[in-house]
Amino acid sequence: MLFTYWTHPAILEPPSAKAWTDLYPDFRVFSDQDVLKIIETEEERRLYNSIRLPAAKSDLARLLLLRQYGGLYVDAHTGPAKAERLAATLEYLSAYEVLLFGKKWQVKLPTDFNLMNTVIGSRKSSALLGVIINKIYFNLYRQRAQEYERKSYVSYGLHSLTGTGVFVQAFFDTSSPPPRLKSEHRDQIGIVMLENNSSHGFNIYQYYGYREPGQHWSERQKSERLFMAPGDLSSTSSLVSAS
Repeated sequence: MLFTYWTHPAILEPPSAKAWTDLYPDFRVFSDQDVLKIIETEEERRLYNSIRLPAAKSDLARLLLLRQYGGLYVDAHTGPAKAERLAATLEYLSAYEVLLFGKKWQVKLPTDFNLMNTVIGSRKSSALLGVIINKIYFNLYRQRAQEYERKSYVSYGLHSLTGTGVFVQAFFDTSSPPPRLKSEHRDQIGIVMLENNSSHGFNIYQYYGYREPGQHWSERQKSERLFMAPGDLSSTSSLVSAS
């Protein structure tokens, strides 16, 4: 399965959707309602609904969807490139349980390291993704507890809370630069280094026009609480149900 996840208060579907579905009619765009249906407990659904920053929701949603269905997740700003290159990329899933991607052009020194979660591949029901999902839940519950206790902004960084930093913490040896896959995961996790934006059958950052100034997660996390206050959750009550 090829898919993306999309949540936006005003734009119904990502600008990239038509380009994907024109080439791959089975391409899916998943919403919050789709994600809520596969979240296992009511408390986890409440946690998910209480997240304010869409990027944090997306970090969790993509992993839940990958574990449920398997396939290749691409960010909403990513478009299709050469079909034969995408087919070759997907072939890696015959050898690895999880595929992670990095930008080779940003690795200039032997100690440099690059890993992204813009695109992730996985087999269905991956136990490795389960490890990451559980770590993200732990991080989110802890952050929410701190925010509720202080009733004010509590500093955080999505990279290490819900993003690629969680993969690095779980699966990489970071004792000396650059981080390297732990030996027990080298046959389970494939690392694909992109030669350029479109070298592996998808074009990252192709559809970035919907971005608004000051709304990137790296900016918002500096001053915005990650979670809605308890009194604000009534506005999301219609989303809480998994039905």
